[in-house]
Amino acid sequence: MLKGTIGFIFTPTLSLLITGFITFVAIGPFLFTAGDALGRGIEWLYTVAGPLGGMVFAFFYSPIVITGLHQSFPPIELQLIAAGGSFIFPIASMANAAQGAACLAVYLTTREKKLKGVAGASSFSAFLGITEPAIFGVNLRLRYPLFIGMGAAAVGGALVALMNIRAVALGAAGYLGFVSIRATDIGRFFIALLITTAISFRR
Repeated sequence: MLKGTIGFIFTPTLSLLITGFITFVAIGPFLFTAGDALGRGIEWLYTVAGPLGGMVFAFFYSPIVITGLHQSFPPIELQLIAAGGSFIFPIASMANAAQGAACLAVYLTTREKKLKGVAGASSFSAFLGITEPAIFGVNLRLRYPLFIGMGAAAVGGALVALMNIRAVALGAAGYLGFVSIRATDIGRFFIALLITTAISFRR
């Protein structure tokens, strides 16, 4: 009995410690390097290609969220903000709003009660800047809402670049993100956000 109890307690603990150690020593540094390289590549693409760069970045932003590599962007954003403003935050807002609108469309069309409940709450959180529930709970599962959101986000990303919308602070990348946007860009930010949302809202 004691042996079984000890095994029940220590086996998962040891598994967690070993996995955590491997992640910290090997996987963590690799993901950090990959994320930093990705961020620098996106910055270069945006600088060189302008609206096309914004379109490409916005299109792939949600898949980047799926991998978790978007967590590497804040240090780069802080450098961009110090240099005059970040394009990453407004583009992330476009991508998040697009996934939220696609998820909201699912909420309004599905007859499955459980999916409807998840989609309703998830779309709201996505509009506020937290897209993981919408992506993993609804859009990725159904696939087509994810791709519709990615396409709409690409339009929003191009608009961000065309209108030179910049953020001067970090925050929740969504409709409430206007508080982080440069004061002169807030109106254009909402225009781009509403266009992106309308394109993604396919019932």
